[in-house]
Amino acid sequence: MTLQAPLIKGEKKPETCEEQLRRMCKNIADSITNPKWWNHGYEDEEPRHVTASDWMEDVYDIRYIVDREKRYLGAELMVAGGGPTIWVNLDTKYVEGYWGRDKVEQPFTDNLGLDDYCEEMYGY
Repeated sequence: MTLQAPLIKGEKKPETCEEQLRRMCKNIADSITNPKWWNHGYEDEEPRHVTASDWMEDVYDIRYIVDREKRYLGAELMVAGGGPTIWVNLDTKYVEGYWGRDKVEQPFTDNLGLDDYCEEMYGY
């Protein structure tokens, strides 16, 4: 029988996979609901609000949701894969995270205009 060492005062208990997934999904939802100021890290560049185009730079894949006449209804944006898989669902307005048997859904408000951006991209 092995004993786990007790936590040292002030030491945090390690996060479970579900807790990590929940934190990741919440951070992504927050980045859409409450966009921050952003710059490329250059000292002489003025910070500005994050745009939908900026945010989309880190998206791995896009799945478009269309009706039978191929009219745009929404999109799903893959923002993480390989360990946890996380999709931003612009149709349901939920960040959906999957990791093993764990599933997390975190609501968001599209204050970046990602849905409009994807609809415009789909039109090309």
